Amino acid sequence: MKNKCIIFLFCHSMLLLTACTGGFENDNEIKGGFSDDKKEIDFQNLTAPFEPIQSGIYFNIGSVGLNWVWQMTQSLNHDMFSGYFMDPIPKFMKSNACYNLNSGWTNAAWQCTYGYVYTEVQKAEKNFYGNDNLKGYLGITEILKVELMHRIADTYGPLVYHQLGEVPRVYGLQEAYTRFFADLDEGQQLIREYLDEGGDNNKFKEYDMLTNGKTLKDWLKFANSLRLRLAMRISNVNATLAKDQATKALNDNQGVLEGARETIAVMGKNYINPLCAVAGWGEVYMNASMESIVNGYEDPRGKKWYNTALLEGCREQLLGIPIGLPMKDGDANIYSSCSSLSTSTIGEKTGAVLMSAAEVWLLRAEAALRGYTKENPRTCYEYGVSTSFTQWDCAGASEYLESNKTPADYKDVVSGGKVGKDMKALITISPKWEEDADIETKLEKIITQKWLACWPESYEAWAEQRRTGYPKLFKVQSNTGKVIDTDIMIRRLPFSTDAATADPAQYATLTEKLGGADNGATRLWWDTGKNSF
Repeated sequence: MKNKCIIFLFCHSMLLLTACTGGFENDNEIKGGFSDDKKEIDFQNLTAPFEPIQSGIYFNIGSVGLNWVWQMTQSLNHDMFSGYFMDPIPKFMKSNACYNLNSGWTNAAWQCTYGYVYTEVQKAEKNFYGNDNLKGYLGITEILKVELMHRIADTYGPLVYHQLGEVPRVYGLQEAYTRFFADLDEGQQLIREYLDEGGDNNKFKEYDMLTNGKTLKDWLKFANSLRLRLAMRISNVNATLAKDQATKALNDNQGVLEGARETIAVMGKNYINPLCAVAGWGEVYMNASMESIVNGYEDPRGKKWYNTALLEGCREQLLGIPIGLPMKDGDANIYSSCSSLSTSTIGEKTGAVLMSAAEVWLLRAEAALRGYTKENPRTCYEYGVSTSFTQWDCAGASEYLESNKTPADYKDVVSGGKVGKDMKALITISPKWEEDADIETKLEKIITQKWLACWPESYEAWAEQRRTGYPKLFKVQSNTGKVIDTDIMIRRLPFSTDAATADPAQYATLTEKLGGADNGATRLWWDTGKNSF
């Protein structure tokens, strides 16, 4: 991270919570449709919010500052806690990686989303609400709102949110999920009404930064896939609603993502993939949990995603970095000889993946395993794995799916045990499906492969790891924060530290609905610590 990143430049310019509750400036006008002056607004101004909304999901908005802001919103939090990546620089290892949480980093996703992106959602809703000619755009806005804000909900818990046409308020996580499903309903209905009335299926093409086909029907498919993702997230706490929403997604006539090239990814002429950019600073490396899994499985995706190590004697190997190494300012950057991100695979103009068809197939596998559908869990599981292999141009999926190999132990060959500790592999399952295995083992196989299939989208990977406990990740080697249990691991990020001062009453409501202390040890509503079937 560059030195200037330490200064949180946007704090002075945004009222991070009170800005969220401004709502619709004139609710009566909005409910009645556009006033005459709004009808005269240039169409480009009406659609202007779409770029910052889409760029702000995998946060990299040029007007805010490229790359380093994203590093705080994701790389120094979700990327590490998910087991995907590590930053090797010693002075950055002593904070979040050791559960001594740096509030500047844990605040960032909340502050950036509310300060820059959520406000654009509100603008878009105001621009399109009540205009039948633009209802397709409004439908897309509602789908984007859910995609944007479920990431915040899954990171922090309760959040500030709003129903279309109403003022934002605090939602508990359970209530928020109910609202997410309703907003997906509304978004899809608006798009369908627009198309049924003869609207142009390609209407949004010019502004679409996420879908491959860039049609309104692609957004219906994305919404179904997102609905399925959210349905499975709540399967341990509300199986009835989860089943209803999963079957609704899968029975919709527009379908879900299925083909290997069907991805939802942020891509645009002005968008730079920040993962690649931060890797260029020497700060995106393989996590030891990833090393254990891909090396043990001999998974060919590993060498697509990461470079082989620079350490003498290990140059053909993939080497990861454990989370929570006991390092401090001034220590030698010895772990930079491990495996860094492959920037030939993830370049600056590579789309930032938010969802893949492989993930969706594995969601279907779990839905089938839970009895929500009549699909075959094994078939969906194997489709998911093979689809991921195809997505990353890797051969050998059939052989991989017959493999009985298991993850490898971690050995600290970099320091020879002087800094890091060797660790026994925690995972004993293989890629091969076992029809006679118990349901928990089958779930572990599905989620472990979904964790691989979601790469490099760490928001989703970390959320699912907390929900299910899979894959079993290595624990932090040094826990200096003393608040989060090493074995239970971090469960969430604390609310922004500006929240209490910006709006104390709102902060009190957020913490009340959280139902526990505002720290990284408190479980979210869907995080029960046990899988229920």
